[in-house]
Amino acid sequence: MDKKKIMMFLIPVLAITLVSAIGYYALFSTSFNVLPAISISECSDDLGEVYSGGQVQGEECVITNDAPTERTITFSDDSEAGIDVSYGGTLSLSKKDTTTWAVTGEPIEVEYTVIGEEFEVTGVPEGHTAIYYKDEVVGLEGRVANPQPAISIVGTGNLPHLDDANIDELADYCAEPDNYNQCKGAKLWIVPNGDLSEGTLNWANMANYYYELDLIQYNAEGQIVLSPGASLTVTPIYDIAVGVNGTHTITTEIA
Repeated sequence: MDKKKIMMFLIPVLAITLVSAIGYYALFSTSFNVLPAISISECSDDLGEVYSGGQVQGEECVITNDAPTERTITFSDDSEAGIDVSYGGTLSLSKKDTTTWAVTGEPIEVEYTVIGEEFEVTGVPEGHTAIYYKDEVVGLEGRVANPQPAISIVGTGNLPHLDDANIDELADYCAEPDNYNQCKGAKLWIVPNGDLSEGTLNWANMANYYYELDLIQYNAEGQIVLSPGASLTVTPIYDIAVGVNGTHTITTEIA
């Protein structure tokens, strides 16, 4: 037999023998149960008979981020021509001690647009105006020394603005002393008309303002960011155009 052929045969056999003899030092396995990060309350509703040319509200839905990390959710629906769908939320506000920022007096509550074509606030007390207050982007520590102007909610676009310091990495309103539901977001204030002049606030009367008790978001495209453990309560609002008739079923998906 050819010696070269013998060597070619022996080498593979030797390699197999060595591998079998070495084996492995250790072996481990891992198992885990994957849970959904977002939970949603049961909120389907049969609104019965409604009329064209009007508006009707559905049942409140509570959306909760059960995960320990921030999550982005996206609303979408299969609304038909002649039926516009938006989603509203509620916000409590209160006067505060402007030295300690502790809540004082009885809170008030307003309704605002979470998802929709335009941002609106309703339920504002007579003689008052709702404003968006955007903290100075130089840093949260400078928000008192560098007070920002009052921003009109009319045509303001998505909230918060991208240069709002209340969404930077240092912002955390879930911590003491605020203990908010949402750690980052926009501040909505209610101020007396007499203390507002062309976007400038009369800071001498800041004790008379109603300040947010949580941070809000508004997004025309349907995207909302939920902080770890945060919940968002929304109410679907259906605007029905004149001439719309028949039975309609609209399904909202939250991805």
